Formats: sequence, C-alpha cells, structure tokens
Amino acid sequence: MSASFFRAVLAVFLGLLPTLVLAQSLRVVARVNDDAISDYELGQRVVFAIHTTGLQDSPEIRQRLAPQILRQMIDEKLQIQDARKLGMRTTEGELEQRVNEIERASNLPRGQFRPMMQSMGVPYYIALQQLDAGISWSKIIRRKIRPTVEVSETEIDDAMGRIRTNVGKTESRVAEIFVPIDRVELADEAKRSADRIVEQLKRGAPFAAVAQQFSQGASSTTGGDLGWILPGGLDPALDAAIEKLQPGQYSEPVRSPAGWHVLYLIGRRQFAAARPEDMRLNLVQLTLALPVNATPEETSRASADAQKAMAGVRQCTDLHAQARTLKGATSGELKGIRVGDLSANREMYESLPRLQPGQAAGPFRVAEGLQVVALCSREGGDGLPTRDSVSQQLLIQKLEAAGRRYMRELRRTATIDYKQP
Repeated sequence: MSASFFRAVLAVFLGLLPTLVLAQSLRVVARVNDDAISDYELGQRVVFAIHTTGLQDSPEIRQRLAPQILRQMIDEKLQIQDARKLGMRTTEGELEQRVNEIERASNLPRGQFRPMMQSMGVPYYIALQQLDAGISWSKIIRRKIRPTVEVSETEIDDAMGRIRTNVGKTESRVAEIFVPIDRVELADEAKRSADRIVEQLKRGAPFAAVAQQFSQGASSTTGGDLGWILPGGLDPALDAAIEKLQPGQYSEPVRSPAGWHVLYLIGRRQFAAARPEDMRLNLVQLTLALPVNATPEETSRASADAQKAMAGVRQCTDLHAQARTLKGATSGELKGIRVGDLSANREMYESLPRLQPGQAAGPFRVAEGLQVVALCSREGGDGLPTRDSVSQQLLIQKLEAAGRRYMRELRRTATIDYKQP
C-alpha cells in the first residue's frame, strides 16, 4: 500500500479521535428506566465528594467511592423521575435558594458556590443534579407521604410516659450515616458500602461531611445529627453500640432491621436537668402605640393607660378586652416563646418567667410603644420536652420510615441496568 493511503487513513483516524474520546468519557455505567448515568458524570461526582469530605485524592479513593456514589445517583434519578410523574418540577428559584443555604452553612460569600465548583474542576450542573434530587424528594415527602402519616394523642401520651421514666438517666447526642438494605440478598453489598464509609472516616474525613454526601437517612442534610437520644430510643443493637462510645468516637457498621448504621457520639448529658432558658411561655400582649420621640406627657398618659389595663387582668385573655377599651391599643397572642429568646429585652427576660398564670407585667418599652404582657401558661424548663416537640419527633420518625419504604418500592419497580466496564 502506498504512503499516501496510510496518510489518508491516519488523517481520518485523527479526525475521529475527539469523537472517540468523547464517546469513551460518556460511556453509560447504569441505566435507570429511560435515563442514563455516564462514566463522566459518575467521575465528576466522585471528585466533588472527595473535595467536600476533605479526603486525599487518589485513584484508590476514587475506585472505592464510585460504587457508593453510583447507588446514590441511581436513587436520585428515581426521585427526580417520580417527582416528574407526579407533576412536580424543581424551579430555578428553588435551586438558587438551596445554593444560598449551602453558602451560608459553609460560610461562603454569596455567589461563591459556582466559583468553588469551578476551582474543583467540576461542572456546576453536576451539583445542580444532586440538589434537584433533594428538592424533588422533599416535595414527594410533603405531597405523597406526609398525608399518610399521623401521630395520635395516645402515641404522644405513651412517649411522654416513657420520657418521664427516664428522668435522671444519661442521654446521648448522636449522629449517624445510614446505608439501607432493600432486600436480604443485598445485605452484603450494603455492608461493603458501610465499610468503605468507615475507611473514609479513618482517613480523616469529617463525619458531618461524609454523612451529607453518603447517608441515606433523613438526617443527612444536618450532617447525620439525630439530636439527643435516650436509652431505649433506638434499635437495641444501636443503643448497645452507642453505650460503648466516648464523645468524639464513631462506631464500626452496626446492623439494624433497616440497614447498616455508622454512629458518632457528639456528647452526653443528664436527661431532664433543669434548663430555665428552654422554658416556653404562652402569652397575651397589649400594645399602646407610642412614637420613639414621644413627649414626656404622651409617655405619662400611655403609662397610666397601661397600668389601668394591668389592674383589670384576672386571666391572660382579659388583655384582649382591655385593648378594646383603650384608643389605639392592639392585642395579640404569643405562643411557645422561649425564655432565652427574651434576653434582648432585659426587663421582660427577668419579669415574665416569674409570673404566675393570669398575672401581667409591664409596661415595657418596645419599638412600637408600651407593652403589657400577661402569662397564660408555661411549659418546659424542667428539662422535659413539650408535647408539641414530642409529637414533632414522632412525626419525623414515622416520615423517615415511610420514606424508606417508598424508596424501596421505587427501586423494586424500576428497571435498573448496570453496564459492565
């Protein structure tokens, strides 16, 4: 064959080379129903995870992280697909709001998330895909799952009874990284994922950052923080593992019926120790309008009206009736005001917690004028959680369990095809 023929063949090959390289970089590693995940996208997510968890980048680390992140990306595809099927789409405004939240949480100046991604060499849209999935899942929880979950008064009563029996015991503040087990035959695969997570922690990755990237529990958005947990508040295997930890330590993977857990002990304290700052007050306030530059005569008249209103209070709701008798006065209810949050107004902070229900205090100078405040009731402060907070905690637990069941069903009914390298 002539030299000119070889040159022609070489020219054609070189012309095709960029296309061949692009095809290789876009090789499909998994197909989720009708959506594909490319090798390029997976690689970029691995790089993003390495940077956000503070791990030392290496081919070994990338290889170890890839299976975990691919599983996470498959779940994200399912969440986005399901949200679209339900008629829900993530808006640009929602994505922008989420980016702003990340910037605040990371102490980044506003608008610096995109440049940070660029400095990693990771396209901005890679992060937006992950955020889109998180927003979509939140919408599914609110629309599809929340209406099916209820917390009864009996359940709250039972929880309050268990709480009272634990007064004086030690409670633990715990964070977790959760890897679910959807089917029994996948338990070993989930265990390998949990082991890889522990390896990352041993290499120095911050627990909260790893939880945000890899935990599939509802607490992942808060770095895995489960809050304060009493003995018996979790699965017995998890309770036993927590008992062995010292603050600042994390566990090896622990099996529960739902999956594998890596636990981190943040701290311990005595349960129900009195915390007056956490007392909640239910109040009624009466406000007499008074400008900041009021004359001494105006201030004196308003003060006299306030004293008259206080004298007519036998129960907190009497302030509403008093407000109707005073020209320019308004009244309103304030529920669940935390005592510690009153510290900006020293007079209120010192006076209101000392009131008995039905008593009033004031007048207090505020920006709007003069205020008289009556106490309706108080709760908390003895260290015991309120019924509302117990109800909210029960709701969160139920939503998380229902969310796990929903995701299992999405995976079960999906067509997921892993492509071989």
